[in-house]
Amino acid sequence: MMWEMIFRELERHKVRTLLTALGVMIGIMLVTSISSFSEGITYYVNDQLSITSGLVTVREADIAQYAFMRSEIDYALVDDIEGLAGVELVSPLLFATISGESITGINPNGEEIFAVNIDIDQGRELNPGADEIVIGHDYAENNDYTPGDTIEFNKREFEIVGILEESGDSDIDNGIHMDIEVLQELEGKEDIISIMMIKPSSAADADIIEQAINDEFDELSAATDKSLANTANETLDQLNMMTFALGSIAALVSGIVIMNVMIISVRERKRQIGTMKALGATSRYILMSVLFESITISVSGAIAGILISYCAVEFINSILLQPMALITPRLIAQGILFAVFIGAVSGYVPARQAAKLHPIEAIRYE
Repeated sequence: MMWEMIFRELERHKVRTLLTALGVMIGIMLVTSISSFSEGITYYVNDQLSITSGLVTVREADIAQYAFMRSEIDYALVDDIEGLAGVELVSPLLFATISGESITGINPNGEEIFAVNIDIDQGRELNPGADEIVIGHDYAENNDYTPGDTIEFNKREFEIVGILEESGDSDIDNGIHMDIEVLQELEGKEDIISIMMIKPSSAADADIIEQAINDEFDELSAATDKSLANTANETLDQLNMMTFALGSIAALVSGIVIMNVMIISVRERKRQIGTMKALGATSRYILMSVLFESITISVSGAIAGILISYCAVEFINSILLQPMALITPRLIAQGILFAVFIGAVSGYVPARQAAKLHPIEAIRYE
């Protein structure tokens, strides 16, 4: 009975309901979109640290850490970096997207992939210069690939010769890996790499190598896992402050709009409310019906805002080629609870006014 009345009232004032929900939608969309970057950065950092702990990552100086896939470095610099004190191994990598697939070019000359030891679980390693690929554990499992199968890139067939063991890093486990020189040829980027992964001779050498590269090479930027974590924490603090500010503004604006609409709605329905109370409706029933109406408007706007945020996040990630913004279940739950809070707080005063109406006076209201 209560919900029938609520939906009937919302439908009776469709335009007003839509405009009110629109205000909530915009607020939730902004808060959710910005919060999605916090979720994405947290995921990205944890994902990277799971495989790069103790390593030094080198990228192009003008490229942000989160956009490292766009980095372009002269391959000749690998020899210069290998000559630095404390460097045990330099693993050059090239990232590319071909036919919608993320591909990593690696050095197949017996060196450790990504400067860490990830063994071949099935098959064998790459032969230098061959049209062969090694794929990650999850990629093989999800697509039902086995050694000997082929995949076509730019009208060239590549044989799957090996499947890596599970590493725990999603980029590796879901990735495709080929000889870096073959990928350079496919992409038309001869003598270009994206990043270098450096394995120090000892853990103490990592900070020294980072400092040496940043001081001696203007075109390069080096970072250890500790530097990456510190940068991420600084970014998260800024995003959290921005989210809090936007959330406060969204709550205030949306709350005022909903409260104003619900006050008008209660005034318009005075006679209806008086009749209901005269027929036996309790003050609690009236209060809850108005309160739930307010919450329904707010939650409807929140759901629309989350859906739009999801589309915006997918678009942003497609540009960055990285999942730097993520709409997680936790974020969705927070958005819905935030909307419930806004609806409950802003609807309470009008609901109390409605509940306190005297039936005789309300019926006489013109």
